[in-house]
Amino acid sequence: MVFGARKNKKIKIKDDLNLNWYGHRGLLNRAPENTWLGFQAALDAGFRSIEIDVLQTKDGKIVCTHNFDLERETDGNGYIDYKTLSELKIINAGAKWPNIEAKIPTLESVLIQLPAECQVIIEIKTRKLMDWSTPIEVIKIIKKLKIQKGVIISSFNPMVLRIIKCIDNTFETGLLFEDIRTVGLISFVCPNYIHPRSDIVTGDLIEYAKRYKLGINVWTVNSRAGMKFFIEKKVEGIITDYPEAIPNVI
Repeated sequence: MVFGARKNKKIKIKDDLNLNWYGHRGLLNRAPENTWLGFQAALDAGFRSIEIDVLQTKDGKIVCTHNFDLERETDGNGYIDYKTLSELKIINAGAKWPNIEAKIPTLESVLIQLPAECQVIIEIKTRKLMDWSTPIEVIKIIKKLKIQKGVIISSFNPMVLRIIKCIDNTFETGLLFEDIRTVGLISFVCPNYIHPRSDIVTGDLIEYAKRYKLGINVWTVNSRAGMKFFIEKKVEGIITDYPEAIPNVI
C-alpha cells in the first residue's frame, strides 16, 4: 500500500509477551495520523498495539485526533470541539499529504475495525480539568464493544483518570506526564500504568514504578539505542513512530 510517495516496508515485529510496541497515532510518518489509513499503516508495518488520541465534538461524539485546532493537520478551520460530527465529515484529515483523502474517524468506528487481539492506548484530551463527559462517553464505547481487557485509557489530565476510576475502577488507566513532579499525583489518580516521556525516565522512576506495581509505557521512543535501553529496563510498552528501528524486527 502506498501513502503519497512513501511505501510501507514489510517487517515483522517478534512477539514478546512482556512488551507491547505501540504505533504512535497509528503510524504518523507513513500516513495521516489518527486516521484509519494511519492505523492500517501501523498494522501493515507489524504493530499489534496502537496508540490513539481522542477528543469530543460539539455534539458529544468521540473522534480520533491529536489536535483541537483543525488547521494543523486538515483542510478545515476552527476547532473540533466547536463543530458537530456532520460538519467534520467534509474535512480532509489527509490534506498535508499529497493526493490523500482521509476522514476524521470516530473512536467507535476505529475500534470496530481493529483486529480483536490488538491492544490499544486511548489518550483522552480535554480543555477543562473537570471534564466528566469525555471519559464517560469513551467508557460507554468500550463497554458497548466489550473490549475493556485490551484497552488502557491515558491522559495528561489527572481528573479524567480519577473520574474513570470513580465510575468503574476495573478500567486500566495510564497517567501521561513530561514533568517528573507529576509523580506526586499518582496516589490521587491511582493509575495502573505511568506513561512518562522517554527523556525524563530515570532509574529512580523505574524503581518507584516497580515498588508500587505500576506498569510503564514510554513515549515516544524513536532511536534504536533508546529502545534497547527500555527493553533492558523491562518496561511494559514502548510507543514509537519507527518500526524499522525496533531491535527485534525481522
